[in-house]
Amino acid sequence: MKSFIGILHTIKNKVFRPSYILVFILSACEGFTEVDQPTDQLTGSVVFEEASTVDAAFAYIYSELRHNSFTNGTTSGLSYLLGHYTDELNLYNPSFQSIQIYEENNVLPTDGYVQGFWNSGYTLIHASNSILEGVGASTTLTSDDREHFLGEAYFLRAFIHFYLTNLFGEIPYVQSTDYRVNSTIGRMETTLIYQKIIDDLMHAKELMPTGSGTNFRPNRWVASALLTRVYLYQGEWSLALEEAHDVIENGGYQMNTDLGQVFLINSPETLWQLDSGINGVNTEEAFTFVFTDGPPPYSAMSNYLVNSFETGDARLTNWVGSVSEGSDTWYYPYKYKVNTNTATTEESSIIIRLAELHLIAAEAAAQLGDIELALDHLNILRERAGLPMTPSMDQVSLLDAIHRERRIEFFTELGHRFFDLKRSGRIDGVLTPVKSNWQGTDAKLPLPESELLLNPNLEPQNEGY
Repeated sequence: MKSFIGILHTIKNKVFRPSYILVFILSACEGFTEVDQPTDQLTGSVVFEEASTVDAAFAYIYSELRHNSFTNGTTSGLSYLLGHYTDELNLYNPSFQSIQIYEENNVLPTDGYVQGFWNSGYTLIHASNSILEGVGASTTLTSDDREHFLGEAYFLRAFIHFYLTNLFGEIPYVQSTDYRVNSTIGRMETTLIYQKIIDDLMHAKELMPTGSGTNFRPNRWVASALLTRVYLYQGEWSLALEEAHDVIENGGYQMNTDLGQVFLINSPETLWQLDSGINGVNTEEAFTFVFTDGPPPYSAMSNYLVNSFETGDARLTNWVGSVSEGSDTWYYPYKYKVNTNTATTEESSIIIRLAELHLIAAEAAAQLGDIELALDHLNILRERAGLPMTPSMDQVSLLDAIHRERRIEFFTELGHRFFDLKRSGRIDGVLTPVKSNWQGTDAKLPLPESELLLNPNLEPQNEGY
């Protein structure tokens, strides 16, 4: 198996035109998680001497995020699996046993999806570290390109570690491509992991441009948005509020007043989305969630989720589809609507959008006791949904209202429901009554058994497995 640097060096020696570089990377990186100890690895100054090669490295990462990592929109991605793991989706096809174990909260350390989350995550972390080392050593890139590339790689390293620690808890924070170090690395306490995520995001903010001409590549505001989320998860309310306001007021993004257009490509609300890479190809989410005949071939929205919409909520009519047969009606996520190829791409998978910043600001303000400011941000979303404005109320009631709003706004979006229940301490109280097998230890996924066998320093296994 070639190392990531070796792959890029092969590209350079073959003098591929930029349009072919991504194709070569994708074909050469199959099974990339088995990164061998390098014997002839070249220095970054040789491999990363041209901006086009660095762009190709990033293109590989973004393609993997869309198609093969935990952010993909298929049945192997977080939106689908954690929808079943919590209370958002129900399985209607019992032969789909790999999903049934998520719905029944019986995930094992040998589970293929768990292994996939881990492998894909650390593969892309390795790729990000390769860019950091190579670009950092380059003497031929312009200073602007060098800073931009370094900032983007810092952001991606933080982004992937953020999801891994929220899935598995204590994990290794990998900052090197050194095989000798990484093959025996141990796990780190989550507080230290979050500090490293914050450090990487601060570097990213400092180095990345405020605009990139497209929302397919993260910029400084995307780094700030993720930093805002990190502060929220850590209970750093003042920092979360300050960072959220910076993005809202200065990022140049706008809430889309038409709910039917929120998930269209290049929506003004979108901070970051994943490019399909092929014009006319739309999202995997639409292929995964939308169905036209009943009963559902695989999955549908749970009654718990459907019944949580308030009467008159326009998100129910815009973001939820339905199929009826006789007296039965089933509902499915309809945020992404286009499940066929089109003349030009109409929808792309969204990772971060402005609505999240308003709800983070609302929650942080409420935690700080600023009820009116919290209501201002919360009611921006309620007004768009055609709902009555939330009146002034006590802090506890307002926080409950904000969490209800998050449930509706972000249903089946990259595990928001699961992560929100965990960080707020509500997960056992909410899921125990509706999930017969739920145990408190299910708040963390098991570490892949194969990884523990390869590296005993990852022991002990998460409790409950």
